[in-house]
Amino acid sequence: MNNHLISSMVLLPLVGALFQAFLPGIKGVRSDMVARWMALSASLGASICGFVLVISMQRGTADLQAIEILEWVGSYAISYDMGVDGLNALIVLLVSIIFPVLIASEWNQKVGARGMYGLFLILQTAFFGVACAQDLFLLFFFWALSALPFYFLIGIWGGPGREGAAFRSIVAASIGNALLFAALILVYYSVDPHSFSLRELANAKLTGKSFEILGHEFSLSVVAFALIGTGLAFRAAIWPLHSWFTHAAREAPPSVFVALSAVTVPVAIYIFMRLSYTLFPESLLAAGGIIVAVGAINLFVGGVSSVAQRDLRLLLAFLCVGEVGFVLLGVGSLNSAGVVGAVYEQLVLGLGLAGFGLFSGLLNDRAGHSVFMREDGGPRPLGGIATRAPTMAVISGIFVASLLGFPGLGGFVGHSLLLIGGYPGHPLAVILAVCAVLLATYYLFVMYRLIFLGDSSVEMGVFGDLTLREQAYLLPLVSGLLFCGMYPKPLLELVRPTVLTLLSTVK
Repeated sequence: MNNHLISSMVLLPLVGALFQAFLPGIKGVRSDMVARWMALSASLGASICGFVLVISMQRGTADLQAIEILEWVGSYAISYDMGVDGLNALIVLLVSIIFPVLIASEWNQKVGARGMYGLFLILQTAFFGVACAQDLFLLFFFWALSALPFYFLIGIWGGPGREGAAFRSIVAASIGNALLFAALILVYYSVDPHSFSLRELANAKLTGKSFEILGHEFSLSVVAFALIGTGLAFRAAIWPLHSWFTHAAREAPPSVFVALSAVTVPVAIYIFMRLSYTLFPESLLAAGGIIVAVGAINLFVGGVSSVAQRDLRLLLAFLCVGEVGFVLLGVGSLNSAGVVGAVYEQLVLGLGLAGFGLFSGLLNDRAGHSVFMREDGGPRPLGGIATRAPTMAVISGIFVASLLGFPGLGGFVGHSLLLIGGYPGHPLAVILAVCAVLLATYYLFVMYRLIFLGDSSVEMGVFGDLTLREQAYLLPLVSGLLFCGMYPKPLLELVRPTVLTLLSTVK
């Protein structure tokens, strides 16, 4: 495997972002046209590297592959240490698919297009870096880097309440990052010689180590595990730390909220899995029931809150909250089916949420809003769209069906594995999950009927079907969901060996 494939994948979007910042004027050529093509080219180039990286991975092994190591700050044992295995390969695929789609969805952006494209490219670099980093400091560097672009994307291009939403998002991210960094510092100083290397720390046996503050002794594994879990919960839309997330749903542009819900949330869960399974297996074993309980609460809150929503943007936010609970059910199950399902669901959930979020944006572009039901029960603001936009009706139906776990789509495989894995140890949580799915199914069908079926709303005016450009950038999402649902074998074979190896350290 090409030893520089990961670096190319990580750095290409960053180079593209720098070009956006210093894009020279070209005589006779519109700068906005050059900006969008350069942004899409940089994003696609990095994504192609990501696809090649995953496709060329050796199956049937849990070993880290495509390793790149370069001393960064040698005096503090900080290295540029990158690699890919079954735990992060699907995150690489998710980022590879989503970001070119987001840039294409903002193709006609008129206000500060270069700034928006540049920030999306920085996010792509950051998430690729988080996924592949095998050094704790490097991982934190990329994770912290991913927070700042959202502040500007929401604060500049958001709705009327954008300033408050942007402020809440950066405060939540900052608190979460501070807790995560505190845990990493504790881990760093717990080994001698000090190290941030995940491979070295995995062999250091952190269980049983302790540290002292003001004369009191604390267990390193318990405190660091709690700090990591709480810190990541802020950005993973986990109840009760999700209020900033719903504010962002109201104010952020659809493409920006897609990046928040469909990428940031799965990546946060990936980081938790990587650090907890690698560094704190005993703490993870002890906290398995707590993780499942938090997941069950998220499922309940997400399902019940979804039924109260009348706007597609808020509906998407609470669907995400509920689906995170599903993934946590698999993480806490501590068996192969559940954990493989959690890893697989990160990919298919991201694709489904991205499609649903972009659909809400397309609806808003055409109708001027994304409200599908009035609070007072008056005449519905949307209706009969299927007769005017049949392609939109079919494609959006695929996204909804995948989120609900319909057979033939990626969500079915993910949900099935999560339920199979969760039932032996936590049957009540699985029953609650099934009830939440049934509730979401009912309400999403109500939403779909109100928007696409029945008589046309008099408020809609002219409503066109998807353009060729819109169909083109939605196609990768649809294709990904169909592939994951129809032929999951290659991806499951990639994930399973790594999961089995990690579980062997837990049990």
